[in-house]
Amino acid sequence: MSIAYSERISTGLPPEIRLLRDVTVRLIHGDQERQRHDELLNQEHYLHNATAVGRVLRYVAEYDGEWVGLLTFCSASLHLKPRDRLLDWSAREVSQRRHLVAQNSRFLIIASTGRWPNLASRVLKLVCDRLPQDWKSHFGHPVLLAETFVDPQRFHGTCYKAAGWQALGQTRGFERCGQDFYTDTQHPKELWVLPLGANSLEQLRAKELAPELQGAIRPLPPPPPVKTSQMESLWKLVRKHIGDPRRPRGIRHSVSSIVCLSFLAIAAGCQGPHAIAEFAQSLNHAQRRRLRCCPRKGFRRQCDVPCERTLRRLLGAVDPDQLREAYSAWMATLDPRPLAVLHLDGKTLKNADPAPPRLAKDPGLVEAAAALDTPEAQQKPKAEKALVLVNFQTPTQRLIDQIAVPQDTNEEAAVAAHLPKMDLAGVIVIADAAHTTKANCRLLTQEKGAEYIFFLKGNQPTALAKAQQLLPGGLPPSGSIH
Repeated sequence: MSIAYSERISTGLPPEIRLLRDVTVRLIHGDQERQRHDELLNQEHYLHNATAVGRVLRYVAEYDGEWVGLLTFCSASLHLKPRDRLLDWSAREVSQRRHLVAQNSRFLIIASTGRWPNLASRVLKLVCDRLPQDWKSHFGHPVLLAETFVDPQRFHGTCYKAAGWQALGQTRGFERCGQDFYTDTQHPKELWVLPLGANSLEQLRAKELAPELQGAIRPLPPPPPVKTSQMESLWKLVRKHIGDPRRPRGIRHSVSSIVCLSFLAIAAGCQGPHAIAEFAQSLNHAQRRRLRCCPRKGFRRQCDVPCERTLRRLLGAVDPDQLREAYSAWMATLDPRPLAVLHLDGKTLKNADPAPPRLAKDPGLVEAAAALDTPEAQQKPKAEKALVLVNFQTPTQRLIDQIAVPQDTNEEAAVAAHLPKMDLAGVIVIADAAHTTKANCRLLTQEKGAEYIFFLKGNQPTALAKAQQLLPGGLPPSGSIH
């Protein structure tokens, strides 16, 4: 893929011993040199293509001002099993550390090789000696390994071998033609690599990268929270719970696949459609097939995932109650242990419309609001500008239930109205000071058979003063009442 020799015959160059001693390598400068560089590659290189992707450095080898060779280094290939096996990289380490590898994508020797057979290996040696520092100067971090491909039908890689490169074997013959798209060229290449330092391989294989190399790492989407083998059962569960609100014409991605991707991303810690889309892109094709993602036309056993726009549009249309029921049912399959501890906490969602009013048609909510013994002035503000969701979850982050706080009331009343609907026998309920009311305590212990741990602080002044009066000296381990 990289090495090529021009058929032109250069004149005016000295004997080989002097040429090898005095040849120099430098980065090209300015638009004129870039244009000349690309024109020579387009004309003389057998690929007739000067295009390079990702981060790119272009070099010229010259003697006394005359160009005798051209080299292009760019970002490394996404997936190379021989390289990744050499470095003991996992799939996630490949994504995190690939920026430390540079690919020699083009190499053209302009001078006739009949008179200077060692010129190519000499130029390779010179450029690889300076490549780490040049890469750091331009992109903020060095590279520790160089890779290239040699077409075995044209060359034997002799110059790379002479320059100290190592052959790792043949590729499978797939050529990348877009993000996550590959074409089978049925023309395997030989992969060669060169460590760019005495301990480069040790640094690349280390469990933790050195601090000067970590700054360039882009945070990756979190890994899936379940095994690949469990994803199919998730899809089957979601299919039972979620209906498709879209018109059937023109549908490419099924609602079940989109919801499954969203569930997995949220359970992994992603927040928002953009993070969910990045998480979906990080899944391999085996995982995508388990979730019944859309088959990729023309590519066997490969699947596409929806884009961020599709995720936003569909998640905004699906019934939120269906989503909640399906998500809590799935979480129950992952953690089937009996409920022992339940923590409830409210969260305000950014850029979300408030939940519709409910007092006029929900007598239970009216009764719960009236029973609150917290002064109205000290209650949390009503959800007028944003949607407040109260999550009922276990210490292991298993979601048990979730409610939206209506616009015409507050979080305390919404929780008090919802507790009677839950099975809490033998469960310890934990909540913050906003829910420390007599009505809630009586309901949990006398009607639901539950226990509670509530916390007192300044927003419950009456209850706090009473506790301080009855419990002088505070409670361990804090030594004071909070």
